[in-house]
Amino acid sequence: MSMCTLGRLLFKSKIRRSSGFTIVELLIVVVVIGILAAIVTIAYNGIQQRAQVAAITSELKQWHKLFEAYRAINGYYPAPSATPTTGGGPGSNVLGGYCLGTGFPNNHCYLPYASSYGAAESTGTALMAALSTVGTPPKNSAKYTYETVGPFLWYRSDTDVRLLTTFPAGTPCPSGTVSQYANTVRQECFFRLDYTE
Repeated sequence: MSMCTLGRLLFKSKIRRSSGFTIVELLIVVVVIGILAAIVTIAYNGIQQRAQVAAITSELKQWHKLFEAYRAINGYYPAPSATPTTGGGPGSNVLGGYCLGTGFPNNHCYLPYASSYGAAESTGTALMAALSTVGTPPKNSAKYTYETVGPFLWYRSDTDVRLLTTFPAGTPCPSGTVSQYANTVRQECFFRLDYTE
């Protein structure tokens, strides 16, 4: 065998060996694709949560504007019932809570410290009808659900009426609102309405 023939054979064998992927190269490609997929998923979840927070914030502010517009026009806030803290409210099981809007899970808004099923969505019907005289109430928007879900009006007393909703944990309360409760899964924020004014 001549030197030229031997050289040609070695050259051909090198070409054959480099024409495919090794198992290590394939593993590296799979790992890189996995890392990129994880980054995209995390970014998407972050965008999705920010959009949800923006929708909840917008809805809470819309409700607050409606209550304030009603008061500006009529001189008082709309009454959820004739005697919200005694006989005319939704019942002691929901501690003076009135759902605002539609689209609640199981047709109930859930209030802090209330029974497991919360207040029926229909408890806010009279409030929504009154507020409809000054504007269009929001309906069926994004809701964050974990034990408490809003928005709802929580009538604790004439001087402590809270227009409250729930956000994902770590969400700063919108401007003008107060944090009622925060833990590792939810953040509750509210506007206070003084019904004695």
